[in-house]
Amino acid sequence: MKFARNVALALAVVSSSCVGAFSTSRINNAMNKASSNAATMLRETNGGLDTDLILPSFSTKDEYISYLKKAGALPDGFALGTAKGTFVSVEAPAMGPLPIKATVIHLTEGPTDSWAAVFTSNRFPGCPIKVGKDRLAKGHPLQALVINNKVSNVCPGGDGVAAAESVCAAVAEGLNLPGGANTVLPSSTGVIGWRLPAKELAEDVVPKAIEAIQADSAFAAAEAIMTTDRYPKLRSKTLSNGVRVVGVAKGAGMIEPNMATMLGYIMTD
Repeated sequence: MKFARNVALALAVVSSSCVGAFSTSRINNAMNKASSNAATMLRETNGGLDTDLILPSFSTKDEYISYLKKAGALPDGFALGTAKGTFVSVEAPAMGPLPIKATVIHLTEGPTDSWAAVFTSNRFPGCPIKVGKDRLAKGHPLQALVINNKVSNVCPGGDGVAAAESVCAAVAEGLNLPGGANTVLPSSTGVIGWRLPAKELAEDVVPKAIEAIQADSAFAAAEAIMTTDRYPKLRSKTLSNGVRVVGVAKGAGMIEPNMATMLGYIMTD
Protein backbone atom coordinates (compact mmCIF):
# COMPACT_ATOMS: atom_id res chain seq x y z
CA MET A 1 0.00 0.00 0.00
CA LYS A 2 1.35 3.40 -0.81
CA PHE A 3 0.35 6.59 0.89
CA ALA A 4 1.91 9.68 -0.47
CA ARG A 5 -0.05 12.58 0.33
CA ASN A 6 0.91 12.37 -3.09
CA VAL A 7 2.69 9.24 -3.89
CA ALA A 8 1.19 5.85 -3.99
CA LEU A 9 -0.05 3.12 -1.78
CA ALA A 10 0.04 -0.49 -2.75
CA LEU A 11 -1.81 -3.18 -0.89
CA ALA A 12 -1.66 -6.86 -1.56
CA VAL A 13 -3.98 -9.22 0.18
CA VAL A 14 -4.94 -12.78 -0.41
CA SER A 15 -7.47 -13.05 2.18
CA SER A 16 -5.90 -10.72 4.59
CA SER A 17 -2.89 -9.14 2.97
CA CYS A 18 -2.40 -5.75 1.46
CA VAL A 19 0.26 -3.36 0.30
CA GLY A 20 -0.35 0.34 0.25
CA ALA A 21 1.31 3.67 -0.26
CA PHE A 22 0.60 7.24 0.74
CA SER A 23 2.39 10.41 -0.28
CA THR A 24 2.27 13.79 1.42
CA SER A 25 3.18 16.05 -1.48
CA ARG A 26 3.30 16.27 -5.27
CA ILE A 27 6.49 15.02 -6.80
CA ASN A 28 7.41 16.93 -9.97
CA ASN A 29 9.40 15.74 -12.94
CA ALA A 30 12.57 17.31 -11.64
CA MET A 31 12.37 15.14 -8.56
CA ASN A 32 12.00 12.05 -10.68
CA LYS A 33 15.19 12.88 -12.58
CA ALA A 34 17.50 12.55 -9.57
CA SER A 35 20.42 10.44 -10.66
CA SER A 36 21.06 7.04 -9.16
CA ASN A 37 24.67 8.01 -8.50
CA ALA A 38 23.63 11.04 -6.45
CA ALA A 39 21.11 8.96 -4.54
CA THR A 40 23.77 6.34 -3.81
CA MET A 41 26.21 8.97 -2.58
CA LEU A 42 23.55 10.46 -0.31
CA ARG A 43 22.67 7.06 1.11
CA GLU A 44 26.29 6.33 1.88
CA THR A 45 26.76 9.67 3.61
CA ASN A 46 23.42 9.83 5.34
CA GLY A 47 24.71 8.76 8.72
CA GLY A 48 22.80 5.48 8.74
CA LEU A 49 19.43 7.22 8.39
CA ASP A 50 18.65 5.03 5.37
CA THR A 51 18.79 1.26 5.13
CA ASP A 52 21.51 -0.05 2.83
CA LEU A 53 20.67 -1.42 -0.60
CA ILE A 54 22.08 -4.73 0.61
CA LEU A 55 21.72 -5.11 4.35
CA PRO A 56 24.90 -5.75 6.30
CA SER A 57 25.30 -8.79 8.54
CA PHE A 58 24.27 -8.51 12.18
CA SER A 59 25.75 -10.49 15.03
CA THR A 60 22.68 -10.13 17.27
CA LYS A 61 18.99 -9.36 16.98
CA ASP A 62 19.53 -6.25 19.12
CA GLU A 63 22.08 -4.98 16.62
CA TYR A 64 19.58 -5.44 13.78
CA ILE A 65 16.80 -3.71 15.73
CA SER A 66 19.07 -0.78 16.52
CA TYR A 67 19.92 -0.47 12.83
CA LEU A 68 16.23 -0.38 11.81
CA LYS A 69 15.30 2.10 14.51
CA LYS A 70 17.97 4.51 13.32
CA ALA A 71 16.86 4.15 9.70
CA GLY A 72 13.12 4.40 10.43
CA ALA A 73 12.59 8.17 10.46
CA LEU A 74 9.13 8.95 9.07
CA PRO A 75 8.60 11.19 6.04
CA ASP A 76 7.15 14.64 6.73
CA GLY A 77 3.39 14.61 7.25
CA PHE A 78 3.19 11.16 8.86
CA ALA A 79 2.78 10.07 12.46
CA LEU A 80 1.94 6.68 13.96
CA GLY A 81 1.20 4.97 17.23
CA THR A 82 0.89 1.37 18.39
CA ALA A 83 -0.68 -0.26 21.43
CA LYS A 84 -1.38 -3.65 22.97
CA GLY A 85 -4.59 -5.07 24.37
CA THR A 86 -6.34 -8.36 25.06
CA PHE A 87 -9.50 -10.11 23.90
CA VAL A 88 -11.26 -13.43 24.39
CA SER A 89 -12.05 -15.26 21.17
CA VAL A 90 -15.71 -16.11 20.69
CA GLU A 91 -14.61 -19.20 18.78
CA ALA A 92 -12.06 -20.39 21.37
CA PRO A 93 -13.01 -18.99 24.79
CA ALA A 94 -11.10 -21.73 26.59
CA MET A 95 -7.88 -20.07 25.45
CA GLY A 96 -8.66 -17.16 27.76
CA PRO A 97 -7.40 -13.61 27.20
CA LEU A 98 -5.20 -13.33 24.10
CA PRO A 99 -2.89 -10.48 23.09
CA ILE A 100 -3.66 -8.17 20.17
CA LYS A 101 -1.91 -5.11 18.78
CA ALA A 102 -3.17 -2.13 16.80
CA THR A 103 -1.26 0.38 14.72
CA VAL A 104 -2.65 3.74 13.65
CA ILE A 105 -0.92 5.70 10.87
CA HIS A 106 -2.04 9.34 10.57
CA LEU A 107 -1.49 11.76 7.71
CA THR A 108 -1.14 14.84 9.88
CA GLU A 109 -1.53 17.53 7.22
CA GLY A 110 -4.93 16.39 6.01
CA PRO A 111 -6.49 13.77 3.71
CA THR A 112 -4.83 12.77 0.44
CA ASP A 113 -6.17 11.62 -2.91
CA SER A 114 -2.69 10.34 -3.74
CA TRP A 115 -2.93 6.77 -2.59
CA ALA A 116 -2.96 3.46 -4.38
CA ALA A 117 -3.57 -0.12 -3.32
CA VAL A 118 -2.99 -3.58 -4.74
CA PHE A 119 -5.20 -6.29 -3.32
CA THR A 120 -5.25 -10.05 -3.46
CA SER A 121 -7.10 -11.80 -6.26
CA ASN A 122 -8.38 -14.44 -3.83
CA ARG A 123 -12.11 -15.13 -4.21
CA PHE A 124 -12.52 -15.16 -0.44
CA PRO A 125 -10.77 -11.96 0.64
CA GLY A 126 -10.77 -10.68 4.17
CA CYS A 127 -13.35 -8.12 5.20
CA PRO A 128 -10.77 -5.30 5.40
CA ILE A 129 -10.02 -6.00 1.72
CA LYS A 130 -13.66 -5.54 0.86
CA VAL A 131 -13.66 -2.21 2.70
CA GLY A 132 -10.40 -1.14 1.04
CA LYS A 133 -11.62 -2.01 -2.44
CA ASP A 134 -14.78 -0.01 -1.79
CA ARG A 135 -12.77 3.01 -0.60
CA LEU A 136 -10.60 2.80 -3.71
CA ALA A 137 -13.52 2.33 -6.13
CA LYS A 138 -15.39 5.31 -4.71
CA GLY A 139 -12.33 7.55 -4.78
CA HIS A 140 -12.36 8.39 -1.08
CA PRO A 141 -9.35 10.41 0.10
CA LEU A 142 -7.48 8.85 3.00
CA GLN A 143 -6.10 10.35 6.18
CA ALA A 144 -5.42 7.32 8.36
CA LEU A 145 -4.75 3.61 8.37
CA VAL A 146 -5.50 1.11 11.12
CA ILE A 147 -3.84 -2.30 11.28
CA ASN A 148 -4.40 -5.09 13.80
CA ASN A 149 -2.62 -8.39 14.20
CA LYS A 150 -3.82 -11.67 15.75
CA VAL A 151 -7.19 -11.86 13.91
CA SER A 152 -7.39 -11.54 10.12
CA ASN A 153 -11.15 -10.90 9.87
CA VAL A 154 -11.29 -13.44 7.05
CA CYS A 155 -14.39 -15.68 6.81
CA PRO A 156 -15.49 -14.58 10.29
CA GLY A 157 -18.79 -15.28 11.94
CA GLY A 158 -21.09 -12.26 12.01
CA ASP A 159 -20.58 -9.11 9.95
CA GLY A 160 -16.84 -8.67 9.46
CA VAL A 161 -17.24 -5.61 7.25
CA ALA A 162 -19.28 -3.84 9.94
CA ALA A 163 -16.64 -4.81 12.50
CA ALA A 164 -13.87 -3.31 10.36
CA GLU A 165 -15.91 -0.17 9.79
CA SER A 166 -16.50 0.24 13.53
CA VAL A 167 -12.74 0.21 14.15
CA CYS A 168 -12.30 2.79 11.37
CA ALA A 169 -14.96 4.93 13.02
CA ALA A 170 -13.07 4.78 16.32
CA VAL A 171 -9.91 5.97 14.57
CA ALA A 172 -11.77 8.80 12.84
CA GLU A 173 -13.30 9.91 16.13
CA GLY A 174 -10.04 9.66 18.05
CA LEU A 175 -8.11 11.65 15.45
CA ASN A 176 -10.96 14.09 14.78
CA LEU A 177 -10.88 13.37 11.07
CA PRO A 178 -13.24 15.68 9.15
CA GLY A 179 -13.94 12.98 6.54
CA GLY A 180 -14.96 10.41 9.13
CA ALA A 181 -14.50 6.64 8.82
CA ASN A 182 -14.45 6.78 5.01
CA THR A 183 -10.97 8.34 5.22
CA VAL A 184 -9.60 5.41 7.26
CA LEU A 185 -8.31 2.23 5.62
CA PRO A 186 -8.39 -0.99 7.71
CA SER A 187 -6.00 -3.95 7.56
CA SER A 188 -6.02 -7.14 9.61
CA THR A 189 -3.73 -10.15 9.83
CA GLY A 190 -3.83 -13.28 11.93
CA VAL A 191 -6.13 -16.22 12.56
CA ILE A 192 -8.70 -17.02 9.87
CA GLY A 193 -12.29 -17.80 10.85
CA TRP A 194 -12.39 -15.76 14.06
CA ARG A 195 -14.54 -12.71 14.64
CA LEU A 196 -12.63 -9.45 14.85
CA PRO A 197 -12.65 -8.20 18.47
CA ALA A 198 -13.95 -4.85 17.25
CA LYS A 199 -15.20 -3.68 20.64
CA GLU A 200 -11.83 -4.25 22.31
CA LEU A 201 -10.00 -2.59 19.44
CA ALA A 202 -12.34 0.39 19.17
CA GLU A 203 -12.74 1.08 22.87
CA ASP A 204 -9.34 0.12 24.26
CA VAL A 205 -6.47 -0.60 21.86
CA VAL A 206 -7.07 2.07 19.21
CA PRO A 207 -7.45 4.92 21.75
CA LYS A 208 -4.18 3.84 23.38
CA ALA A 209 -2.46 3.73 19.98
CA ILE A 210 -3.67 7.25 19.24
CA GLU A 211 -2.34 8.42 22.60
CA ALA A 212 1.03 6.95 21.66
CA ILE A 213 1.26 8.68 18.26
CA GLN A 214 4.65 10.10 17.39
CA ALA A 215 6.21 11.49 14.20
CA ASP A 216 9.73 10.17 14.69
CA SER A 217 9.98 6.56 13.55
CA ALA A 218 8.15 3.87 11.57
CA PHE A 219 9.85 1.08 13.50
CA ALA A 220 7.01 0.61 15.99
CA ALA A 221 4.63 -0.17 13.12
CA ALA A 222 7.04 -2.67 11.57
CA GLU A 223 7.14 -4.47 14.90
CA ALA A 224 3.45 -4.27 15.78
CA ILE A 225 2.14 -5.75 12.51
CA MET A 226 4.23 -8.92 12.85
CA THR A 227 2.56 -12.31 13.20
CA THR A 228 4.80 -15.31 12.51
CA ASP A 229 7.72 -13.10 11.44
CA ARG A 230 10.94 -13.65 13.35
CA TYR A 231 12.10 -10.10 12.68
CA PRO A 232 10.50 -6.76 11.76
CA LYS A 233 10.89 -5.56 8.18
CA LEU A 234 11.63 -1.90 7.38
CA ARG A 235 13.40 -0.16 4.50
CA SER A 236 14.07 3.54 3.92
CA LYS A 237 15.55 5.80 1.29
CA THR A 238 16.28 9.53 1.11
CA LEU A 239 16.61 10.74 -2.48
CA SER A 240 19.14 13.34 -3.56
CA ASN A 241 16.37 15.97 -3.71
CA GLY A 242 15.40 15.31 -0.08
CA VAL A 243 12.30 13.22 -0.74
CA ARG A 244 12.02 10.41 1.82
CA VAL A 245 10.44 6.99 1.28
CA VAL A 246 9.86 4.52 4.12
CA GLY A 247 8.25 1.10 3.90
CA VAL A 248 7.27 -1.56 6.43
CA ALA A 249 5.98 -5.07 5.78
CA LYS A 250 5.00 -8.32 7.47
CA GLY A 251 4.94 -11.85 6.23
CA ALA A 252 7.07 -14.96 6.61
CA GLY A 253 6.67 -17.37 3.71
CA MET A 254 3.53 -15.45 2.74
CA ILE A 255 4.54 -13.83 -0.55
CA GLU A 256 3.19 -16.42 -3.03
CA PRO A 257 0.85 -16.47 -4.78
CA ASN A 258 0.35 -12.81 -5.61
CA MET A 259 1.67 -11.55 -2.28
CA ALA A 260 -0.62 -13.97 -0.48
CA THR A 261 -1.16 -12.75 3.08
CA MET A 262 1.69 -10.26 3.11
CA LEU A 263 1.02 -6.73 4.31
CA GLY A 264 3.15 -3.84 3.09
CA TYR A 265 2.96 -0.05 3.46
CA ILE A 266 5.02 2.59 1.70
CA MET A 267 4.99 6.22 2.83
CA THR A 268 6.58 9.26 1.21
CA ASP A 269 6.52 13.03 1.37
